[in-house]
Amino acid sequence: MESRMILTGIGWALIALAVVYVLVGIGFRLVETRLLYHPTDTPMSECPLPEGVGIVDVNGERGLLTATGSDTLVVFYHGNGSRACNWRFLGPNHLSRFGVDTLVMEYPGYAGDARTPSAATLLATARAARDWGRARYASVIAFGNSIGTGPAAHHAADGGADRLILFAPFESMLSLLRGKGFVYPGWLLRNRYDPVADLSAGAPPTVIVHGADDTLIPPHHSAALAAALEAQGVAVTRIVRQGRGHDGLFDDAFFDPFLAEHLDP
Repeated sequence: MESRMILTGIGWALIALAVVYVLVGIGFRLVETRLLYHPTDTPMSECPLPEGVGIVDVNGERGLLTATGSDTLVVFYHGNGSRACNWRFLGPNHLSRFGVDTLVMEYPGYAGDARTPSAATLLATARAARDWGRARYASVIAFGNSIGTGPAAHHAADGGADRLILFAPFESMLSLLRGKGFVYPGWLLRNRYDPVADLSAGAPPTVIVHGADDTLIPPHHSAALAAALEAQGVAVTRIVRQGRGHDGLFDDAFFDPFLAEHLDP
């Protein structure tokens, strides 16, 4: 009798754990987008643009273009808590001096856009920017930061760009969440960015920068991404910045010399 009661108790405990597992999984799916994206409602039209920067239509999406008359375009994809307006000086203060045009892409659902941000909409934005840039420029460089490395990799795959620059990239969104305790099957994940899979279709020479102390996206992710690309025969340069975390990778003392060395496609 006692052993039967113990077995019954174990059975109920397992059922309770299963119910909790399912409920937490459902809860994660419901709030996943809210956890991952942090857009602002400030319209792009209210961004105080410096001289030489303008809002452009990029095959139905929005971007900030700094034009210098170059035949080389750098397309930049920002992080999840940022917006294109925060990067309005990227062209005027940094990239223009190297004789390239700069296009900072804005995401669906950001800066007053009514859509909901998601991997599907951000990757569609990357395809729009890829087609727009290829139709107008001889050379294109895709450049992503943090979550923007997902769209940047998607943009660069299979001939989409002549060079790829990634700051604090992840191997895949699923592997990133697995490292943070996500114990659910991959199909539950709505935002399944996968740079390794995207770039398996063909990748250009790639430069990676990662902070050694990054806890949000640990540097082993960029090591795995670099190893996957090198296995395809892709030329990869990986720079690990000691004493840097997820932020602080764009300081002038590092960034401008970095551009001088790695911007040429």
